[in-house]
Amino acid sequence: MARRMTLTDNMTKIDRKCIEAGISRLELSRRSGVPPRTLEAWARRLRVPRDVYVLQKIARALDCPIEDLIEPEPEKGGGGNA
Repeated sequence: MARRMTLTDNMTKIDRKCIEAGISRLELSRRSGVPPRTLEAWARRLRVPRDVYVLQKIARALDCPIEDLIEPEPEKGGGGNA
């Protein structure tokens, strides 16, 4: 049985959409064809989803626009004003 996800502040948009849809990452993997390890790496922010075709598979599985899944680019450290 898949572990139930709960909302957290630093959760990815994909995980939030899973919770809204009432499905686990494993179920999302089944529906989208994206490997569970890839979804886990995204959730842990070890990797960033960049392939638009993969994101489209996720969006279809979650029945949402792809724009709802895209995270803003993380700010680079350095603090300089350009």
